[in-house]
Amino acid sequence: MADTMRVTTPEALRALAHPLRVKILLQLERDGHGRASDVAKALGEPPNSVSFHLRTLARAGLVVEAPELARDRRDRVWRNAAESYAVSPGTPGMELLTRGYASWFRRALTITPSEDGRPLTIRVAQSALSATQARELASQLQEVVDRWAREETTTGGDDGEPLEIYNVVVAVGPTDLAPNVREDGEDRAPGGR
Repeated sequence: MADTMRVTTPEALRALAHPLRVKILLQLERDGHGRASDVAKALGEPPNSVSFHLRTLARAGLVVEAPELARDRRDRVWRNAAESYAVSPGTPGMELLTRGYASWFRRALTITPSEDGRPLTIRVAQSALSATQARELASQLQEVVDRWAREETTTGGDDGEPLEIYNVVVAVGPTDLAPNVREDGEDRAPGGR
């Protein structure tokens, strides 16, 4: 298994853009491998739906079969193709992946965390940094996110609380990339009308 797989194709971006497929990848990461029926049971989803999404992930190269774990030739056991998946900014088709996260972020900005008791933290800050300092900050933030991602999959839930998937969005970039928001609430590109 590769440490990190660079996602570069629109097919793989489409596969990662579906929320159930992300849950399937996370479940396979947690368990190390699984059959469609096992993953479906863990996620509370219909087995035929999970099987369809596993095949979609396989066509995109994000999961692979693990025949060494199968009971016989008909038994299909799946595992992730990599420990993590990375998408570089500017990858063609990136909007396929970012659309869902942008929607989540807009909703996160407008809810009150105490409504259901689950924590939600959003912090936007501006700092005067050199390009080298910005890269260092981004690297440090990524290390923290990676550490917590590993922690969750290996020791999460020790406090007795049920596990839930949380999105963590880290973005470090120059402020001139920030969208302008029109009166109707829609984003427009910087300098756009």
